[in-house]
Amino acid sequence: MPMPNPCDIQIEVFGKTDVGLVREHNEDNFLVADVTASVRSSEVTEPLQVALGEKGAVLLVCDGMGGAAAGEVASQMAVDSIYDALSLADPQPRDGFARLLRRAVERANEKIFIQSRDNQSERGMGTTCTVAGLVDSTLVIGQIGDSRCYVLRDGRLAQVTKDQSLAWQLIEAGAMTPEEAKAFEHANIILQALGVQERVEVVLSQVELRKGDVVLLCSDGLHGPVSDEEILAVLIAEADLKKAAGALVQKALDRDGPDNITVVLARFDGESLKAPALEDVVTFVPYDPGSDPVPEPIGGSGPNKETLEEPIPRELLTTEDIVTKADGTPLPPVGGSGSAPAPRTPRSMMAFFFLALLAAAAGGIFVMKCERDQAARGDSRSAAP
Repeated sequence: MPMPNPCDIQIEVFGKTDVGLVREHNEDNFLVADVTASVRSSEVTEPLQVALGEKGAVLLVCDGMGGAAAGEVASQMAVDSIYDALSLADPQPRDGFARLLRRAVERANEKIFIQSRDNQSERGMGTTCTVAGLVDSTLVIGQIGDSRCYVLRDGRLAQVTKDQSLAWQLIEAGAMTPEEAKAFEHANIILQALGVQERVEVVLSQVELRKGDVVLLCSDGLHGPVSDEEILAVLIAEADLKKAAGALVQKALDRDGPDNITVVLARFDGESLKAPALEDVVTFVPYDPGSDPVPEPIGGSGPNKETLEEPIPRELLTTEDIVTKADGTPLPPVGGSGSAPAPRTPRSMMAFFFLALLAAAAGGIFVMKCERDQAARGDSRSAAP
């Protein structure tokens, strides 16, 4: 198998996370890592300089959910598991690296699912995951949930991931505009999260990098209250990555910081990168690197090995986090047990009809990311039968 050729790509990267103004705990986690040099950090004080090596570099944002400190556990497990999988693997060419990245996310899901299943205090925990890595001039992005990846090129900002959320599905179906989605009462419903179901489908995309590109990974604590136009204005006005990250976090705080806020910024340079061209179009581009061999069950085959055959019993899933299953189980009231259902608008009823169709098609479960603070979350749990 041919190995990737060393290149002169230089990466400057910085990350920042903030608890926000409502939540008691920060359930977000991020990672910036030079996998070749075995250098990783989730607490960056100054921009990290990375010379791209044969095992590549990786950026990662996870937005946890699940109650008490369980969301923090899920997002930290995802960060650690994905990095470990990449660092222990041999160098790979791009397609092999993309398959490795996909497999690392799938394995993180399995680990979180098993821990959630086997520990009462962590039942129903999960996390989004947006991971971007490269071993050459093409950025490979893996997506689960609604954290995002953007690329800034020549003064234009483009989102290169698709939110796995009910709101995004409605936008793509033409049922609402992005502006309406900001105020959508069910904007916190996502279609996938690591650890909530036995299997996930990692959506891969790719971006051919150009000299000077700036890549932004962020949780919805940023892109929820702050518009793309405002994000673009900050990135254009502030070339210093540390200051830009601070300014983006402050923008979200100025909008009452309703959620944890996480930002990872990376700038790419090097003679092996082409200069931006007028004909460049940055957008979501699917990436299919081919299939992996059928994986063995976790722990291998044989007796007394741990597998993923047992799903989480529904009675152990929280009403805040699990909305419905494909078997048609009724949706709980949005306010939690003991709360009166909110009045349904025609758009709301259409959204739930659309959700039911998606559930029937996907055979999956839907995750509601709680937008209340931890105290409210604790009250709703204590009220549950």
